[in-house]
Amino acid sequence: MYYLDMHNHIIPGVDDGSRNMEMSLQMLDHAYNEGIRALILTPHYHGGYVETERSRIDEVFAQLKELSAKVHPELKLFIGSEIYYYPSVPEWIEEGRVHTLADSSYVLIEFSPAVEKRELTDAVKNICSFGYRPVLAHVERYDCLVRDPGLIEDLIGRGAYIQVNSRSVTGEGGMRIRRFIKKLLKEEWIHFIGTDAHSMGSRKPDMAECAEYILKKCDEEYASAILFGNAVNIVNNKSVRRL
Repeated sequence: MYYLDMHNHIIPGVDDGSRNMEMSLQMLDHAYNEGIRALILTPHYHGGYVETERSRIDEVFAQLKELSAKVHPELKLFIGSEIYYYPSVPEWIEEGRVHTLADSSYVLIEFSPAVEKRELTDAVKNICSFGYRPVLAHVERYDCLVRDPGLIEDLIGRGAYIQVNSRSVTGEGGMRIRRFIKKLLKEEWIHFIGTDAHSMGSRKPDMAECAEYILKKCDEEYASAILFGNAVNIVNNKSVRRL
């Protein structure tokens, strides 16, 4: 089985991820060796903090894509953004400041770890009201959800999609987080797995160990969906089953 990594920071020099083109190519090579065959590259956008011009991101992405094709021509790269949530996110999209995921209707949004339920539900409602589909990045970081996993089901019912990080699945966040993710897998409340890779150090684009765990714990159809198929639907701008 091959995988699609829909959350990472591999475009060089545009956020706190890869520092240079050499590192980015090393990260893509590592991803390929982990079984990843497609990636949506999602540099941070955080209003007032990380606001790299979209034109600059597009330019570097094009360079990276061209160089990658010479090494791994079958590795598919797409562009996206990980957007720190503010109520103005839909306007930023409309203005062309940021990318949606693979320029689809799916939007990857992140929050402070201390975010509360009300802000999450308001964000989902706001994004959906503009016709976009919100993907909540690395939900295992939000303490209100870890304390009450049932909130995940409510958010999905309101229109959200759920992403967790591959290294959290394999225990990077400790046993409390691993139990939380185990609950989400059991209920099939996860839609996407991303590496959230930032470097070739402690945050590499690792996927193989996570995939092995998911294939053991989940039925093959669901495992295939969250490791590959659902993210393919993002690229093709098709619907992903929420519940």
